[in-house]
Amino acid sequence: MQTAQIKDLKKGEVFKRKPDAKKYFIRDVYCRFGRKFICMPEDDVWGGGMQLRGTTIVYVGFDY
Repeated sequence: MQTAQIKDLKKGEVFKRKPDAKKYFIRDVYCRFGRKFICMPEDDVWGGGMQLRGTTIVYVGFDY
């Protein structure tokens, strides 16, 4: 598992917020108004996402 910043991920890429997290997120679009990236939980069908700064460190490169 490797670390990366949100701004370095491609749209649609899956990541974890912590190395031992059970929830996965998908990086979505950049919100210019809030100057943050929208990130959606993989299992949330209603789209209850969150906004994260581009410099937020996340974990990628894992099998699920």
